[in-house]
Amino acid sequence: MSKTKVAAEEEKFFSKLGISLTSLRGAQEAIEANRTTGNVICLVGPAGIGKTHITKQIADKRVPRKAFDWHGRTWETSVPLIVLYLAHMQAEDTGVPYPSRARRNELLKECDLFMRIAAQAQNGMGERAREHALGIAEDVLTSTSAQDEGTFEFLINKQLNDLPPEGILFLDEWNRAEKQVIKAFFTLLEDREIHGHRIVPDGVQIVAAMNPSDGAYSVNEAEKDHAFRRRLSFVAVTCNTGAWLEYAANKFHVHVVNFIKAMPDALYDTKLRDAGKAFPCPATWEKVSKILQAIEKEGKDIVSTGVELSVCGHIGQATGTQFMAYVKDNETVINPDEVIHKYTEKSAVRKKVLKLVESARNDVLNELCMGVAITLLSAKPDPTSIAPNIALYMGDLQPEMAVSMIVHKLSAAAEETQNSESYLNNLSIAMHDQKPYQRLFEDIAAAMEKARAEVGEKSPDPLKP
Repeated sequence: MSKTKVAAEEEKFFSKLGISLTSLRGAQEAIEANRTTGNVICLVGPAGIGKTHITKQIADKRVPRKAFDWHGRTWETSVPLIVLYLAHMQAEDTGVPYPSRARRNELLKECDLFMRIAAQAQNGMGERAREHALGIAEDVLTSTSAQDEGTFEFLINKQLNDLPPEGILFLDEWNRAEKQVIKAFFTLLEDREIHGHRIVPDGVQIVAAMNPSDGAYSVNEAEKDHAFRRRLSFVAVTCNTGAWLEYAANKFHVHVVNFIKAMPDALYDTKLRDAGKAFPCPATWEKVSKILQAIEKEGKDIVSTGVELSVCGHIGQATGTQFMAYVKDNETVINPDEVIHKYTEKSAVRKKVLKLVESARNDVLNELCMGVAITLLSAKPDPTSIAPNIALYMGDLQPEMAVSMIVHKLSAAAEETQNSESYLNNLSIAMHDQKPYQRLFEDIAAAMEKARAEVGEKSPDPLKP
């Protein structure tokens, strides 16, 4: 989904918080910039957009300052990512103390001893021993005092007492958690401690994530509390197709990557999401990729009823059926890489495009133009070598479709990628000498002249004021 669409959909929330909207690549840079500052970056974005994945990518690439052993392996070229899903935690997971095992066993032995004394003693001594034993048992089971040194522990301390010397602690679904859970994590954000115990090592970076409070999600709106806003650095993230393709390359199944290249709007469907239906998003596309990779690893056919049902279950029936049709026969879904690198007079990809033009499949061609624009500005291949292919492709399109690609598609893709302006300029210069590109502009000029003639207008004379 394009940056423009996401911005329009959730701008109210972002502007209400007064925060910047960026791509996942930009969010990654913000996290890296705060590796040692102690500031907590909070990623704000729709579910399934890739907030967890981009954080894992950072952890996988982060080289620790000193190699260390943790959980059975030596960490030398990456650091661990520890994910806590706050929405799944209950208040008792964080705020209710319980007896430590060692102290509990001591107390229970003492209780057992006094119960034996009570059973054998006579007169008032037995009754006093029994009362003392019951008092110990009640203290073990019901006491809420955390001040009795060595006696009580907190479940959350137990969860976090084994953190590595370096890594990323990812607090996911921050504003979907119960208020008592959030309160428990309040001091963790700034003081790196909970219940008075400092449990987060200096080398562990804390990163948070939350969904927008825009009505599409059930959230607690904790961000309205100015104390939380002061402790978090909010960064709003959007679904950037170019950045996702860069991340997915060589990781996801080739069919998934090529399908999204050709149909970029299928990466994230907010309409299906808001309708409460299964919807495609970066997270569900990863699951689809894993299905295809697993089936191929087993040596089975990826085109089967079982695979299609599984795919549709993750990304919805409409998108899933379209994707599986591409897997079976990609006659109408064209890989933008083929247009960029293989589009020649007698190429197979040109025959497919001409067939789509002839049958007026503007829906497919529109997606293809967007895919070509995103792929061009993400990969930035040598303009001189690909200019003949792009010029021929655009020359084969209807003039209005070609104009739309120049004015809208390339501009939209440029907004999502870095250093695109100079590349577009170099590509334009390289294509200017190509005859198909020259004919395209001649056709556009002729069409404009014809339109003016039909409404009785005269062509403007550039020499006249």
